[in-house]
Amino acid sequence: MAIWRRQNEIFVRRARPDDADFLAWVTLCASRSQLKRGIWDLIIGADENGCLNYLTRLVLAEPRSIFHFENALVAEAEGQPAAALSGFEMHADVWRILSEAMSAVQRDLEWSEADFKASRERSAPLWSCFPEDVGADWVIESVATKPEHRGRGMASGTIGGDCGRRRSAREAAGADHDIYRE
Repeated sequence: MAIWRRQNEIFVRRARPDDADFLAWVTLCASRSQLKRGIWDLIIGADENGCLNYLTRLVLAEPRSIFHFENALVAEAEGQPAAALSGFEMHADVWRILSEAMSAVQRDLEWSEADFKASRERSAPLWSCFPEDVGADWVIESVATKPEHRGRGMASGTIGGDCGRRRSAREAAGADHDIYRE
């Protein structure tokens, strides 16, 4: 799957394992939005490099969670990753799988019981803010563009590519309606 948008020279492709560092940055950046800290800062409790190390491992971790590189699209500019989007299919096991992947990363990083406790305490207030299941089939999780490429349609390219990919999958499965309408 590849999409060229010649007017802006944007190439959108599926993410690869060698995109892990970039996808970690996208995940951290998207979680922060316009703020200095986001959910991953609270869960991980480390400096920028520590958060990126954790998230790079999560992008590659087994089991394959919602943050695994296979769930992402990357927009390139001048042959380099410039923006990305991760999305996932909502199903009953999605949060269990994420928890298992996070536990694998935390074991690899040799988190102590004190690390786990501190993470739970820092992030506890956040969990009450999560909405109940709204019956969505597909969730766009993290979208971010490098600052020097913002305003060029990079994120729109990944969203359009992702929605087109989902639409094709639904049509191939015999779905009777589109999940995305332009």
